[in-house]
Amino acid sequence: MEIDPENSLYPIVEKWLKRHFLCFKTAINKGLKHSRIDVVGVRDIGGDLSGDIETIAIEVKRGMFPFATASGQTLGYNVYANRVYLADVRDKSFTPDEIHIASHLGIGLIQIRGNKCTEVLSSPFYNPIRKLNLGLLETLRLGQCQLCNSFFEIGNTKIKNKNNRYSNLSRENIKRALKNRKGIMFWNREVAVRKNKLGVRTTRDGTTFERRFICPDCMNYFISQLASE
Repeated sequence: MEIDPENSLYPIVEKWLKRHFLCFKTAINKGLKHSRIDVVGVRDIGGDLSGDIETIAIEVKRGMFPFATASGQTLGYNVYANRVYLADVRDKSFTPDEIHIASHLGIGLIQIRGNKCTEVLSSPFYNPIRKLNLGLLETLRLGQCQLCNSFFEIGNTKIKNKNNRYSNLSRENIKRALKNRKGIMFWNREVAVRKNKLGVRTTRDGTTFERRFICPDCMNYFISQLASE
């Protein structure tokens, strides 16, 4: 079987991820400064009573990488995501030893054969480091509403300019947000000052990075009634 470059396999896995897990958002080669994930997806799991989501990270290999090493790399993604998978090119399925290793480490397995992906072993559920998970989601242009806790589109993923990644938000301007039917972004300055004093997050000019979001639905159906009074 001819071995394809790993990056040529990403779209195959991404398409399968969207279909198999019903992900409403998928992306290729996303992450933070610590590492990047080959394929990532986000799906709704909250039912009718919450906006809970689940983040799925997939490491893609082309069938020639040492299995245990690839498995350990995959496991490292649980600092970002709720479920982690290793997708590997195989003519035949994974061996019993490989499945045993994956089960012991706690990762899921996906077999890639041609243009077809098959889930061989499910990933357990992890509680990732919150700030890393939220940071990853922000690279996908998703933010969490401070009122309803649902995740929503804060910007357009097609816009490459980082300054425009909040294109679906108004900056601390309620009237403009309501007029344009957008969400709103504001900054928690008290937390920023506290972190600055402790040296957790220091800035020279008083700039704050403590950004918070409110979704368009909460703005239009809740905040608008308060603003009109």
